[in-house]
Amino acid sequence: MKRINLYLSMLLLMVIAVGCSDEFDTPPMVVPTAEHKPNMSVADFKTKYWQDANNYIDTIKEDVVIHGYVTSSDVSGNIYKTLYIQDETGGLAISINGNSLYNTYRIGQEIVLPMKDLFIGKYNGQQQIGYPQWYAARSIWEATFLPLELFQSMVEINGLPDVSAVDTIPCSIDQLKETPESFQKWQGQLVKFTDVKFQDADGTVTFAEASATTNRNIEDANGNVLVMRNSNYADFRANILPMGTGDVVGLLSYYNTSASNSTGGTWQLYIRTPNDCIGFTTTTKGLMKDPYTVTEAIEVQNQGKNGWVFGYIVGAVAPEVTNVSSNSDIQWGAPTTLDNTIVIADDPNETDYTKCIVVPLPQNTPFRTEANMRDNEGAYKTGIYIKGDLASYMNTSGITGNSGSREEYRMTIVTGGVTELNEGFDNALPDSWTNVIVSGDKKWYQTSFQENGYAAMTGYKGTKPPFDAWLITPALDIKNAKSKIFKFRTQVNGYGSTTSHFEVYVLNSLDPTTASKRVQLNPAIAVAPASGYSSWVESGDLDLSEFADGSYYIGFRFEAKQDANYATWCVDDVQFGLGPAAAPTRDDFITMNNGTPTATFGTYTSKNGWVATNCSLSMGGAADANPVYKYIIDNDTTGTYGMAANMNGKTSAVGTIESPIIPDGIGVLSFKYGYSMTESNGVKFKVEILDQNNSVLKTFTVDQPQAERYMAYNYGLQVNTPGPLKVKFTNLSPTQSNSNKDRYCIWCVKWDNYGQNAPRRARRR
Repeated sequence: MKRINLYLSMLLLMVIAVGCSDEFDTPPMVVPTAEHKPNMSVADFKTKYWQDANNYIDTIKEDVVIHGYVTSSDVSGNIYKTLYIQDETGGLAISINGNSLYNTYRIGQEIVLPMKDLFIGKYNGQQQIGYPQWYAARSIWEATFLPLELFQSMVEINGLPDVSAVDTIPCSIDQLKETPESFQKWQGQLVKFTDVKFQDADGTVTFAEASATTNRNIEDANGNVLVMRNSNYADFRANILPMGTGDVVGLLSYYNTSASNSTGGTWQLYIRTPNDCIGFTTTTKGLMKDPYTVTEAIEVQNQGKNGWVFGYIVGAVAPEVTNVSSNSDIQWGAPTTLDNTIVIADDPNETDYTKCIVVPLPQNTPFRTEANMRDNEGAYKTGIYIKGDLASYMNTSGITGNSGSREEYRMTIVTGGVTELNEGFDNALPDSWTNVIVSGDKKWYQTSFQENGYAAMTGYKGTKPPFDAWLITPALDIKNAKSKIFKFRTQVNGYGSTTSHFEVYVLNSLDPTTASKRVQLNPAIAVAPASGYSSWVESGDLDLSEFADGSYYIGFRFEAKQDANYATWCVDDVQFGLGPAAAPTRDDFITMNNGTPTATFGTYTSKNGWVATNCSLSMGGAADANPVYKYIIDNDTTGTYGMAANMNGKTSAVGTIESPIIPDGIGVLSFKYGYSMTESNGVKFKVEILDQNNSVLKTFTVDQPQAERYMAYNYGLQVNTPGPLKVKFTNLSPTQSNSNKDRYCIWCVKWDNYGQNAPRRARRR
């Protein structure tokens, strides 16, 4: 029925003929010809079998034949298991369980598809030819990948590839509506958007992150935005996003995960190769690393240029001025009367308005708060980087379109700042924090584990070492803060890395490479264990009093050279100005497993970093019914029930309980212990005092051969050891059985700090 095999056979005969003889007549090329004739356009086909539901599948019972020219290519890896075709009426996606489709179905190749007894439907809003799949979670049918063999048995190739037959349809972003008419017209269509820019293009951002498919937005001149989806498996993933403005060609798709609503999804664009981005600039002018001077910015006013400009703050627009037309319209010097503009120039002593640029400061933004010279007299004559559109403002040269976010300006001094900071990164990296990539293609991100959010950084899946990435706090007003104490927690998984480093600095600029003050601090930080993640480690109280002359930033730095693996560093609970709060002096077992007792032995971690391994979790309660027991009382006076970690004595899975780093050491350590099970072998476990490198400083053994079931025993130890240190409980398994025996509960772990809990000075290292 099909002519693909005949076509390939003829090519093979031609090769054999060439190899056997120098003298031959060139045989005629056999051009594949489809046996069926199209009887329905793509547009009519899509309309006839359209359903508004986001997921459905329909069997075609009529003798419908469609045709189209291939518009897609999976050669770069950005388009996955999908073939796009279009005729003169519309485009259509075909979902196929096959790779390297471009080898057979090249751009411009006409194919004919007899559709009787085959399927059309939707997967999450995108109409496509596919195959039935039952989605149990929503009790619906949807379209999935068509088996490659089935597609090959139905498709007919007609003629040779002809790229000129592929028509790229002009489109504007505002034409993409969420209506059945718009979906049917634009889904699967090869389109071209003109005069657009990539929102994130800055000379460093790539098409996609190494770890996942990444959205990069394109924006037109009217501010309309469209998502471009770029696969992390595309061979151009690590290419730098094109800069400036240009045209983008791609295939349109729509994605909507709603179970009931056909709107509220996202239009998406897929390019086939980087060549689908046309006419963009390759210059670095206007990037942070190559900003416009004020003179250069004035020369290109109102030409559609945008980017970074560097200048010195020399004044602000005078009161009651709406059009700047003379030097008297500028209030030179500081402080100024108004806080809504600044004026910048190449010369910090400039007083000629024609050599200056006026910059509006958006209301209620960090830009206005930190840069205006009514409130920040010290900003006068200091340098500043500003990102925006180089366009007239107040009838003179200006920078417009700046949102006022910290991502769109950089001051060379620190102004203002907060007097208190308490950040736990529970949901995201706050907008008031700044991510700075000095080198590499990885940046800090927010993640969570066991419902605890934190900031993290790694070189894993990065492609451009060395890595030098900074997470920088908002400005801290150390001068006016009631407390000068700064603290945080760290955790690390080394993954065998030999080049990954974590450091902490005081900075007087959001650009650590140009900061005139860059002082490294000496906090206590986590140490990578042989495998897995370390416990959370308290930094100790860092006293910033020596920086009390003004405001500064604190920068967390991840640095790594080319390595086989990279460490993952985590930062949490960053605090400033809250006073030297007492370090924790007791366990927080109650936060393990979300405060829920369990009879299942496993590994459980508390919010503060206690780790119970090969343990179950028991809790006090009104009745003895595993895992709840009446004798587990946290406070003998109030009778408050507590949470206990129950160490297994099984020799192949011995239970342990390990504390996080205790920075201030321990004077007296106390705890409660007991057992709940029917075993009567007594209680025996050891208590170790470890340093940060897990070296044993002291060891104590608790041995109670005649311990009674359901009895709470109190124990106290004179540890008298300065920090930083850790405490570790280990079951000594007196019966040495490889079954679940010798199980002991530990709870109500408390201590007092060793010596005086003096703040740790923020010294250079």
